[in-house]
Amino acid sequence: MLRQTQEFSKRQFSVFTTAAVGGILFLLPLVVVCVLLSYVYSAVIVIYNLLRPYIPVSTVVGYITLFLIAMAILVLLCFLCGLIARRALARRLSKGFENQLTMVFPKYPIYKDLLADSIGGSENVPSLTPVLVEMVDCKRLAFEADRLPDGSVVVYLPGGPDTWVGDVVLVKPEQVKPTDLEFSDVLRIMERLGRDSYQLYLDRKATQ
Repeated sequence: MLRQTQEFSKRQFSVFTTAAVGGILFLLPLVVVCVLLSYVYSAVIVIYNLLRPYIPVSTVVGYITLFLIAMAILVLLCFLCGLIARRALARRLSKGFENQLTMVFPKYPIYKDLLADSIGGSENVPSLTPVLVEMVDCKRLAFEADRLPDGSVVVYLPGGPDTWVGDVVLVKPEQVKPTDLEFSDVLRIMERLGRDSYQLYLDRKATQ
């Protein structure tokens, strides 16, 4: 009787932990989005507090209007920074700053490429290009990083599930083939250890 009670308790605890872990995994993307939005909200609040003494309001509609104005100013600042970043001098300064930032925060280029892939459009593209690399007995998903004067191609072979634990190798240009997959597609396939790759490929073809 005691043994049956213990086994029942273990099963109940297992069901509970499984459901709890599932809930955490379900909520994790929402938490990340909320954290990112909190940073945007903080920036808007700073602008809002600067405007409030010059635009006195006392109604709910007034506060909402002031908040929307602050958001519009933030978007305008991002737009102006984008225009400045196109200039050669600004690009050189930005490149130097990014090099220093990368030394302190090595994963900065990764997050920059992820953001460029998501909202960069046709101009601001990731610095790593998804490719297929032909090996002796297989093909590997990889990212082309650079091309050397002797024709060699510098590629990064991502690992899984941590895509940023991989190898940088030099291959012949004829080994590198283009792929329809985008930057985020390759990351998703590697992170999921290849699961649902075919469905992802179909989804990508449907959007092209």
